[in-house]
Amino acid sequence: MKWYASLCAVLICIAAPAAYEVGDSVADMCWTDFGERTVCLSDVSGTVRVLIYSAGYCQPCNAEMKELAPRVGEFDKDPVTFLSLSAAGWTSSGSKPDTTFLMEWKDKYQIPFIVAASPRDGGAKFGQNGIPNVAILDFNGKLAYKAAGASVDTIFAEIRKVLSK
Repeated sequence: MKWYASLCAVLICIAAPAAYEVGDSVADMCWTDFGERTVCLSDVSGTVRVLIYSAGYCQPCNAEMKELAPRVGEFDKDPVTFLSLSAAGWTSSGSKPDTTFLMEWKDKYQIPFIVAASPRDGGAKFGQNGIPNVAILDFNGKLAYKAAGASVDTIFAEIRKVLSK
């Protein structure tokens, strides 16, 4: 019986990949945007990619997007791509980020960048369990920064660090 328990423990470890750490190359990921189009990291390769994980019901997420969306123009002349990746809609009771929610989210904050649905465990790929959370990938697709609850000023400072390398 002990060997069976050990085998199960090994299989669980194999089946549950570890979260990405800073410096790791990130595999291509894809999401569905508000127009029901598939958007992948590879579609915006060669840029610094800023993945903002959030949910409509999350008040800190709403506050972050209210500040972030109008400020992304600070990077208009830089090769930076922002992606708003929502794990849930307006309620925490399992509402999915369907196309209606995604369009409402985009319109509410006048988001000038990609808005897409993300699986609920999207941020967990980066070891982030809370929302809002952010992952910043460098030009080569390596994780340069990750954090839960970072301020917009901190996120922008981290983007500038990546751009300066």
